[in-house]
Amino acid sequence: HLQELPDSLKEQTYLKEWHVYDTLIQTIPAYIALFQDLRVLELSKNQINNLPAEIGCLKNLKVLNVSFNNLKSVPPELGDCENLETLDLSGNMEITELPFELSNLKQLTFVDVSANKFHSIPICVLRMSNLQWLDISSNNLKDLPEDIDRLDELQTLLLQKNKLTYLPRALVNMPKLSLLVVSGDDLVEIPTAICESTTGLKFVSLKDSPVEKIVCEDTEEIIENEREREQVEKEFMKAYIEDLRERESTPSYTTKVMLSLQL
Repeated sequence: HLQELPDSLKEQTYLKEWHVYDTLIQTIPAYIALFQDLRVLELSKNQINNLPAEIGCLKNLKVLNVSFNNLKSVPPELGDCENLETLDLSGNMEITELPFELSNLKQLTFVDVSANKFHSIPICVLRMSNLQWLDISSNNLKDLPEDIDRLDELQTLLLQKNKLTYLPRALVNMPKLSLLVVSGDDLVEIPTAICESTTGLKFVSLKDSPVEKIVCEDTEEIIENEREREQVEKEFMKAYIEDLRERESTPSYTTKVMLSLQL
Protein backbone atom coordinates (compact mmCIF):
# COMPACT_ATOMS: atom_id res chain seq x y z
CA HIS A 1 0.00 0.00 0.00
CA LEU A 2 3.03 2.29 -0.25
CA GLN A 3 1.97 5.53 -1.98
CA GLU A 4 5.17 7.56 -1.89
CA LEU A 5 8.84 7.07 -1.23
CA PRO A 6 9.88 8.16 2.28
CA ASP A 7 11.91 11.34 2.74
CA SER A 8 14.38 9.36 4.83
CA LEU A 9 15.51 7.69 1.62
CA LYS A 10 17.37 10.84 0.59
CA GLU A 11 19.86 10.15 3.39
CA GLN A 12 20.97 6.94 1.65
CA THR A 13 22.55 8.48 -1.42
CA TYR A 14 25.25 5.81 -1.42
CA LEU A 15 22.73 3.29 -2.80
CA LYS A 16 23.58 1.78 -6.17
CA GLU A 17 20.25 0.06 -6.82
CA TRP A 18 16.56 0.79 -6.27
CA HIS A 19 14.03 -2.03 -6.64
CA VAL A 20 10.45 -0.89 -6.08
CA TYR A 21 7.71 -3.22 -7.35
CA ASP A 22 3.95 -3.41 -7.24
CA THR A 23 3.11 -0.34 -5.13
CA LEU A 24 0.74 2.63 -5.41
CA ILE A 25 3.60 5.13 -5.86
CA GLN A 26 2.72 7.72 -8.53
CA THR A 27 5.75 10.01 -8.58
CA ILE A 28 9.51 9.75 -8.27
CA PRO A 29 10.83 12.57 -6.06
CA ALA A 30 13.23 15.17 -7.46
CA TYR A 31 15.79 14.23 -4.83
CA ILE A 32 16.64 11.23 -6.98
CA ALA A 33 19.27 13.56 -8.48
CA LEU A 34 21.29 13.08 -5.27
CA PHE A 35 21.88 9.38 -6.02
CA GLN A 36 24.96 9.83 -8.18
CA ASP A 37 26.10 6.22 -7.64
CA LEU A 38 22.82 4.72 -8.83
CA ARG A 39 23.35 1.96 -11.42
CA VAL A 40 19.98 0.17 -11.44
CA LEU A 41 16.51 1.71 -11.19
CA GLU A 42 13.83 -0.99 -11.25
CA LEU A 43 10.35 0.52 -10.84
CA SER A 44 8.02 -1.87 -12.66
CA LYS A 45 4.34 -2.48 -11.79
CA ASN A 46 3.68 0.74 -9.90
CA GLN A 47 1.38 3.69 -10.63
CA ILE A 48 4.07 6.13 -11.81
CA ASN A 49 2.62 8.72 -14.18
CA ASN A 50 5.76 10.72 -14.98
CA LEU A 51 9.52 10.70 -14.62
CA PRO A 52 11.19 13.82 -13.17
CA ALA A 53 13.63 15.82 -15.28
CA GLU A 54 16.18 15.20 -12.52
CA ILE A 55 16.58 11.66 -13.76
CA GLY A 56 19.01 13.10 -16.28
CA CYS A 57 21.45 13.71 -13.42
CA LEU A 58 22.05 9.98 -13.02
CA LYS A 59 25.17 9.81 -15.17
CA ASN A 60 26.11 6.31 -13.96
CA LEU A 61 22.70 4.72 -14.48
CA LYS A 62 22.88 1.52 -16.53
CA VAL A 63 19.42 -0.02 -16.14
CA LEU A 64 16.07 1.79 -16.12
CA ASN A 65 12.91 -0.29 -15.89
CA VAL A 66 9.62 1.59 -15.59
CA SER A 67 7.49 -1.03 -17.26
CA PHE A 68 3.79 -1.45 -16.52
CA ASN A 69 3.21 1.98 -15.02
CA ASN A 70 1.06 4.88 -16.23
CA LEU A 71 3.61 6.86 -18.22
CA LYS A 72 2.43 8.83 -21.24
CA SER A 73 5.76 10.44 -22.10
CA VAL A 74 9.47 10.37 -21.32
CA PRO A 75 11.46 13.48 -20.34
CA PRO A 76 14.14 14.57 -22.85
CA GLU A 77 16.58 14.81 -19.94
CA LEU A 78 16.77 11.01 -19.96
CA GLY A 79 19.08 11.47 -22.93
CA ASP A 80 21.71 12.76 -20.48
CA CYS A 81 22.05 9.30 -18.89
CA GLU A 82 24.95 8.59 -21.21
CA ASN A 83 25.86 5.21 -19.68
CA LEU A 84 22.37 3.70 -19.90
CA GLU A 85 22.44 0.18 -21.36
CA THR A 86 18.91 -1.14 -20.73
CA LEU A 87 15.65 0.80 -21.12
CA ASP A 88 12.30 -0.88 -20.46
CA LEU A 89 9.16 1.21 -21.00
CA SER A 90 6.86 -1.68 -21.86
CA GLY A 91 3.26 -1.99 -20.73
CA ASN A 92 2.57 1.69 -20.11
CA MET A 93 -0.12 1.50 -22.82
CA GLU A 94 -0.09 5.25 -23.66
CA ILE A 95 3.40 6.27 -24.84
CA THR A 96 3.29 7.42 -28.47
CA GLU A 97 6.74 8.93 -29.01
CA LEU A 98 10.22 9.23 -27.54
CA PRO A 99 12.16 12.52 -27.42
CA PHE A 100 14.90 12.95 -30.01
CA GLU A 101 17.38 13.61 -27.18
CA LEU A 102 17.43 9.87 -26.51
CA SER A 103 19.62 9.63 -29.63
CA ASN A 104 22.50 10.44 -27.26
CA LEU A 105 22.16 7.04 -25.55
CA LYS A 106 24.90 5.34 -27.55
CA GLN A 107 25.49 2.62 -24.94
CA LEU A 108 21.96 1.24 -25.09
CA THR A 109 21.84 -2.41 -26.12
CA PHE A 110 18.31 -3.29 -24.95
CA VAL A 111 15.11 -1.29 -25.58
CA ASP A 112 11.62 -2.56 -24.81
CA VAL A 113 8.73 -0.26 -25.70
CA SER A 114 6.14 -2.98 -26.27
CA ALA A 115 2.47 -2.56 -25.30
CA ASN A 116 2.26 1.17 -26.00
CA LYS A 117 0.86 3.27 -28.85
CA PHE A 118 3.77 3.87 -31.21
CA HIS A 119 2.78 4.39 -34.85
CA SER A 120 6.37 4.15 -36.04
CA ILE A 121 9.81 3.29 -34.73
CA PRO A 122 11.06 6.52 -33.08
CA ILE A 123 13.85 8.33 -34.92
CA CYS A 124 15.98 8.33 -31.79
CA VAL A 125 15.88 4.51 -31.68
CA LEU A 126 17.25 4.33 -35.23
CA ARG A 127 20.25 6.33 -33.99
CA MET A 128 21.09 4.00 -31.09
CA SER A 129 24.14 2.54 -32.77
CA ASN A 130 24.80 -0.29 -30.27
CA LEU A 131 21.24 -1.55 -30.02
CA GLN A 132 21.04 -5.36 -29.96
CA TRP A 133 17.47 -6.04 -28.77
CA LEU A 134 14.37 -4.06 -29.78
CA ASP A 135 10.89 -5.08 -28.68
CA ILE A 136 8.22 -2.85 -30.17
CA SER A 137 5.47 -5.47 -30.24
CA SER A 138 1.85 -4.71 -29.34
CA ASN A 139 1.83 -1.22 -30.80
CA ASN A 140 0.23 0.42 -33.84
CA LEU A 141 3.03 0.07 -36.39
CA LYS A 142 1.81 0.04 -39.98
CA ASP A 143 5.22 -0.08 -41.60
CA LEU A 144 8.93 -0.11 -40.86
CA PRO A 145 11.40 2.60 -41.91
CA GLU A 146 13.34 1.80 -45.08
CA ASP A 147 16.55 2.73 -43.28
CA ILE A 148 16.02 0.26 -40.43
CA ASP A 149 19.23 -1.43 -41.56
CA ARG A 150 21.19 1.40 -39.93
CA LEU A 151 20.73 -0.68 -36.76
CA ASP A 152 23.59 -2.90 -37.84
CA GLU A 153 24.21 -4.33 -34.34
CA LEU A 154 20.59 -5.45 -33.85
CA GLN A 155 20.19 -9.15 -33.10
CA THR A 156 16.55 -9.49 -32.01
CA LEU A 157 13.58 -7.58 -33.41
CA LEU A 158 10.12 -8.32 -31.97
CA LEU A 159 7.25 -6.92 -34.02
CA GLN A 160 4.31 -9.18 -33.21
CA LYS A 161 0.85 -7.72 -32.62
CA ASN A 162 1.14 -4.64 -34.82
CA LYS A 163 -0.62 -3.61 -38.03
CA LEU A 164 2.20 -4.28 -40.46
CA THR A 165 1.21 -5.07 -44.04
CA TYR A 166 4.71 -5.74 -45.38
CA LEU A 167 8.34 -6.10 -44.33
CA PRO A 168 11.05 -4.05 -46.05
CA ARG A 169 13.87 -5.81 -47.87
CA ALA A 170 16.31 -3.72 -45.79
CA LEU A 171 15.95 -6.33 -43.03
CA VAL A 172 18.19 -8.62 -45.07
CA ASN A 173 20.96 -6.00 -44.89
CA MET A 174 21.21 -6.25 -41.10
CA PRO A 175 24.24 -8.52 -40.64
CA LYS A 176 23.63 -9.52 -37.00
CA LEU A 177 19.85 -9.85 -37.02
CA SER A 178 19.19 -13.46 -35.97
CA LEU A 179 15.59 -13.41 -34.72
CA LEU A 180 12.64 -11.61 -36.32
CA VAL A 181 9.16 -12.17 -34.89
CA VAL A 182 6.00 -10.90 -36.59
CA SER A 183 2.31 -11.78 -36.39
CA GLY A 184 -1.12 -10.80 -37.58
CA ASP A 185 -3.38 -11.26 -40.55
CA ASP A 186 -2.50 -7.89 -42.12
CA LEU A 187 0.81 -9.07 -43.58
CA VAL A 188 0.40 -9.47 -47.33
CA GLU A 189 4.03 -9.28 -48.41
CA ILE A 190 7.19 -10.86 -47.01
CA PRO A 191 10.29 -10.52 -49.19
CA THR A 192 11.50 -13.92 -50.36
CA ALA A 193 15.02 -12.82 -49.48
CA ILE A 194 14.08 -12.80 -45.78
CA CYS A 195 12.96 -16.42 -45.82
CA GLU A 196 15.97 -17.48 -47.89
CA SER A 197 18.50 -15.31 -46.06
CA THR A 198 21.91 -16.90 -45.59
CA THR A 199 22.87 -14.52 -42.78
CA GLY A 200 21.48 -16.75 -40.02
CA LEU A 201 18.22 -14.85 -39.73
CA LYS A 202 15.42 -16.84 -38.11
CA PHE A 203 12.02 -15.66 -39.24
CA VAL A 204 9.20 -16.56 -36.85
CA SER A 205 5.62 -15.79 -37.77
CA LEU A 206 2.99 -16.02 -35.02
CA LYS A 207 -0.69 -15.65 -35.74
CA ASP A 208 -2.51 -13.46 -33.24
CA SER A 209 -4.73 -15.57 -31.05
CA PRO A 210 -8.23 -14.14 -30.68
CA VAL A 211 -8.58 -12.20 -27.44
CA GLU A 212 -11.88 -12.33 -25.64
CA LYS A 213 -13.49 -8.90 -25.40
CA ILE A 214 -13.98 -7.65 -21.88
CA VAL A 215 -17.38 -6.03 -21.39
CA CYS A 216 -17.00 -3.68 -18.47
CA GLU A 217 -18.09 -0.14 -17.70
CA ASP A 218 -14.92 0.58 -15.75
CA THR A 219 -12.27 1.72 -18.26
CA GLU A 220 -9.49 1.46 -15.68
CA GLU A 221 -10.37 -2.18 -15.13
CA ILE A 222 -10.18 -2.86 -18.88
CA ILE A 223 -6.73 -1.27 -19.08
CA GLU A 224 -5.57 -3.27 -16.07
CA ASN A 225 -6.73 -6.50 -17.70
CA GLU A 226 -4.87 -5.55 -20.87
CA ARG A 227 -1.72 -4.98 -18.84
CA GLU A 228 -2.06 -8.37 -17.18
CA ARG A 229 -2.50 -10.06 -20.55
CA GLU A 230 0.52 -8.27 -21.96
CA GLN A 231 2.61 -9.38 -18.98
CA VAL A 232 1.63 -13.01 -19.55
CA GLU A 233 2.39 -12.77 -23.27
CA LYS A 234 5.77 -11.16 -22.60
CA GLU A 235 6.69 -13.95 -20.21
CA PHE A 236 5.68 -16.47 -22.87
CA MET A 237 7.79 -14.77 -25.54
CA LYS A 238 10.84 -14.62 -23.28
CA ALA A 239 10.49 -18.33 -22.50
CA TYR A 240 10.01 -19.08 -26.20
CA ILE A 241 13.13 -17.19 -27.22
CA GLU A 242 15.15 -18.82 -24.45
CA ASP A 243 13.98 -22.20 -25.71
CA LEU A 244 15.15 -21.34 -29.23
CA ARG A 245 18.56 -20.38 -27.90
CA GLU A 246 18.84 -23.55 -25.84
CA ARG A 247 18.09 -25.64 -28.91
CA GLU A 248 20.91 -23.87 -30.74
CA SER A 249 23.36 -24.67 -27.95
CA THR A 250 22.35 -28.34 -27.74
CA PRO A 251 24.70 -30.68 -29.65
CA SER A 252 23.16 -32.06 -32.81
CA TYR A 253 24.69 -35.48 -32.24
CA THR A 254 24.17 -38.18 -29.62
CA THR A 255 26.92 -40.38 -28.24
CA LYS A 256 24.81 -42.92 -26.41
CA VAL A 257 21.23 -44.15 -26.56
CA MET A 258 19.62 -46.62 -24.17
CA LEU A 259 16.23 -48.18 -24.83
CA SER A 260 14.27 -50.42 -22.52
CA LEU A 261 11.38 -52.51 -23.79
CA GLN A 262 9.17 -54.63 -21.55
CA LEU A 263 6.66 -57.06 -23.04
